[in-house]
Amino acid sequence: MEWSYRCTRCAVLLVPEATTWCCPRCGGVLRIDPPLRLVTDAIDAEETTLWRYAAALPVGRSPRTLGEGMTPLVEGELDGESVRFKLDFLLPTGSFKDRGASVLLAFLAAHGVRRVTVDSSGNAAAAFAAYAALHGLEASVFAPAGTSPEKIVQARAYGAEVEFVDGPRETVAAAAQAAGRAPATAYASHNWHPVFVEGTKTWLLEVWEQLGRRWPTACFMPVGGGSLLLGAHLAVQALGGNGPALVAAQPEACAPLVRAWMRPDQALEPVEPGATLAEGTRIGRPPRGELLLETLRMSGGWPEAVPEPLLVETTRLLWRQGLYVEPTAALGAAAYRAARRRGWTPVEPVVIVLTGSGLKAAGAVRHILDQK
Repeated sequence: MEWSYRCTRCAVLLVPEATTWCCPRCGGVLRIDPPLRLVTDAIDAEETTLWRYAAALPVGRSPRTLGEGMTPLVEGELDGESVRFKLDFLLPTGSFKDRGASVLLAFLAAHGVRRVTVDSSGNAAAAFAAYAALHGLEASVFAPAGTSPEKIVQARAYGAEVEFVDGPRETVAAAAQAAGRAPATAYASHNWHPVFVEGTKTWLLEVWEQLGRRWPTACFMPVGGGSLLLGAHLAVQALGGNGPALVAAQPEACAPLVRAWMRPDQALEPVEPGATLAEGTRIGRPPRGELLLETLRMSGGWPEAVPEPLLVETTRLLWRQGLYVEPTAALGAAAYRAARRRGWTPVEPVVIVLTGSGLKAAGAVRHILDQK
C-alpha cells in the first residue's frame, strides 16, 4: 500500500524520507496517510511476534526480530473487580517501547540509515539501543545530566554511546536532533516519529485477537508522550468497528491532559512536572498533546489523574499479584481504581496495560519498600 506523511497542523503531504520526523514546513507532528488498514485474512497466524501484522505496518515484515510482541493477556483483580492485564513489561528490553523501536529501526535500516540518535533517560534509550544493535546500527543516546547511571546502563550494555547534556529536556532533545543531521544518521524519536507510533498499535491488535477477535470495553494506560494511546487509536482504525474507551493515566504531579480536559475550551498548556515515582510520564508538554486529547474524545475515554499515595499502593498491590512492574507501569491500574472511586462502573472486559518492568527501576522499588 502506498502511503505518505501528512502534517497534522498544516496538512502538507510529504514523501516518507527516513530522516523526516516532523513537518519541515511548520514543525508540526506527522502521521501516516492514508491510515494503514488490516484485513483479518492478512494476519499471519503462524508468526508469533508483532510481525504477524506486517500487512498493516509501514515497513512490512522485518528480517530480524528479538521475539517482540504477543505478550500475555492475563486475568486479574482490582478492588474485587475482574480485569485483564496486558503484560508488555515482558517484552525483550522490559518495556512497551520495544514495539515502536522494532518497527522504526527496521524502517530506518531499510532506508540506508547507519546511525540513530535518541533523547531519553530510560525505557526508550534501552529499546532503541537494543534494536540498533540487532540491525547493526550505531546508536547515540542523549540524556539529561542528572540521569542516574542505573537508568542508562542497559542502553550502554547494548553498545550505545551515551552523552549527558546540561539543561532542560528541550535542550537534550535539541542536541539529539542536531546530531541526527549527520550523514546516514536519523533522529529516532519516540515522541515525534510517525513510524514509531505505528509499531505501538500492535498491543491492541494483539488484545483484539486474545479476546476472541473483539474489542475490550475500556483500556487504561500510562500516558506521557502518548504513543501507547495513539497506537491504540491506529489499531481501531486498522481493523474498524467500535473500539474501546481509552483512558490516559497521568500522575497528579504532571497531568497536562487532565488540566486541559477540565478547561471549558480544553486548551492544552504546558505544566511544570512535579515529583512523582512515575518518571516515565513526567512530560509537561507532550508534542502530540492536541492529538492525544482528540483521541480521548473520539474513543469516549478520558484522562485520569492519579494521586501519588494511590500509585504507591497500587504498585504494591500488583507486586502481590506476582506482577513486578515499575511505578510508571502501575499508573493504568491506579487510574482504574481512581475511576471506580469516582463512581465509574466497568463493563467487562476491561484491559490495563502494564508497560515496564520493575527490574528497570531498582531505586523506585527500594523507595516503596522502605516506606511503612
